[in-house]
Amino acid sequence: MMADVAEADRMEYVLHPKSEVDCRIKRLQSQMGEMDGALLFQAVDMCYFSGTAQDGLVYIPKDGEPLVMMKRSLDRAQEESPLEVLPLRNMRTLKSDLGIPDSAIIGLEMDVLPCSFYFRVNKALGNATFIDVAEKIKHIRSVKSEFEIGLVKEAARILEAGFSSVPDYIHEGMTEVDLMCRMESEMRSIGHQGSLRFRRFNSIVPLGHIMSGASAAIPSFLASPTGGKGTSLVFPHGPSFGKIKRNEPVFVDTVGIFNGYIADATRIFSLGKIAAELEDAYQAACHIEEAIAREMKPGRTGRELFELSLAEGERLGYKDFLGGPVGSKCGFVGHGVGLELDEYPVFAPLDHEILDNMTIAVEPKMIYPDKGVLGIEDTYLTTSSGAKRLTNMPREIWQV
Repeated sequence: MMADVAEADRMEYVLHPKSEVDCRIKRLQSQMGEMDGALLFQAVDMCYFSGTAQDGLVYIPKDGEPLVMMKRSLDRAQEESPLEVLPLRNMRTLKSDLGIPDSAIIGLEMDVLPCSFYFRVNKALGNATFIDVAEKIKHIRSVKSEFEIGLVKEAARILEAGFSSVPDYIHEGMTEVDLMCRMESEMRSIGHQGSLRFRRFNSIVPLGHIMSGASAAIPSFLASPTGGKGTSLVFPHGPSFGKIKRNEPVFVDTVGIFNGYIADATRIFSLGKIAAELEDAYQAACHIEEAIAREMKPGRTGRELFELSLAEGERLGYKDFLGGPVGSKCGFVGHGVGLELDEYPVFAPLDHEILDNMTIAVEPKMIYPDKGVLGIEDTYLTTSSGAKRLTNMPREIWQV
């Protein structure tokens, strides 16, 4: 289905079928436990459970039909959602509008909901009790349907086209930002949405990290193995105006996105040969990714796969470089991808169980503070017969 969509009109996004949305709602309802319902405000969660990310809310009761209420744009929400969408006129009447009983227990997205929204909802619902529903939602969203997997595969194809364009543009003296813009332009022209969702407070994320040499190893606040200098004090990571030089690794870590769904990958480029020490580090990163992929099976946990990466890194002699220098390690080696970049499961000291039909980016990176970053990343689909790689670009260093 997705191939037909891509060939017919890549630029037109795909609406979520009602059967898809209904299935998601039922999964959440089945896990509500003591909750009487869940009230969702975050755009990505709203889109997941209603098919639209316009400005409003989605209320999913434990029993019965969901209510979608939108402030702006109501017309677009009604066109996009397969559910009935009503106008949201006044938060003060929320309790009666949603039919929420007295002393209800309501789930809220406590990880992302601003305090101002919490206070407004608390006032509107009177004597309701609020608990966190975000963890349940993140685990539900970690397992992808066939519809979602098709979108991730299309995102991977867009990403492959972006990586394949890099040799056409990269040249000595161009800036990191210039190369990022050219790669982004290629991807956007074939359907990339041009923006990226990241579920963390105070985080701003570029579409990719393209950094040359030592600039790739500059640390930043971002929950990522790599940082980069960035372009300003308020965007202090990612590509900078630094220039690409010969005989040093050019680190290209970026995402493809189609209809909101993400595929994530990293490859190393160079103008001429890089030092043998760095080539060896890259090969070690590839080995670690392959070791993780072989064990990325249903029933394993993120903790087990993270520990496997550490053991392989130490065995190969890269303990002090894998994930960052000592005292500044990123603390994970893989993460789920979907509508957001930082989805579950996370390959870290967390007992996230691996299940069928998860889309997961595995990213072992070797970081040398004075020389650069050598690493690889691919997006995989978990299946009962083993992990399948979705990002199928060549894995060797791309020497231009």
